[in-house]
Amino acid sequence: MSRSTFIALLPILLLLLFADAARAFDVERAESVYEDKQFRCELVAMLDAPASAVEAVLRDYEGYPQLDERILQAQILARPAPETALLETKLRACFGPFCRTVRRVEEVVESPLALVATTDPTRSDVRFGETHTLIEAIDDSHTRIVYRTSIVPGFWVPALGGRRWMLATMNNATVELFRNVEARAQQR
Repeated sequence: MSRSTFIALLPILLLLLFADAARAFDVERAESVYEDKQFRCELVAMLDAPASAVEAVLRDYEGYPQLDERILQAQILARPAPETALLETKLRACFGPFCRTVRRVEEVVESPLALVATTDPTRSDVRFGETHTLIEAIDDSHTRIVYRTSIVPGFWVPALGGRRWMLATMNNATVELFRNVEARAQQR
């Protein structure tokens, strides 16, 4: 290809490149709030990956440390039923310079294109936790995620500054988690 042809085609090539990138991970809504003594986070995002691959990544619980750098360990403790996993995660929670390892044991109920995780407060550093993940196939290669979580820590979070850190961390970590889910699903 001659230099003049390349220069003439460059705007078209750039347009195609950016159009493809625009279809990649797209946050439609991301919000974290503190209300009724609960930290809540909601994310609605479009992933550039098939729903079946996204679902497979989200059900690979022991692979969670590769999806979220805060997760130190994730393991299935038991499978009391074929569609239920008892999942233990240990994650690093930081509020500015103060960090701690948080243990959480959840019952994860799997249904087609959905996961519901409920924390067992007797075995966790969390007094309450509930997460709903819906996986919506848009077409063969795009998936909408609707993710909602509510948490009441079983440890003190300072009202001044700590809540703000927690909300920012929840929001940023959730967005990053699903960016990584998309990348892993694209590899399948």
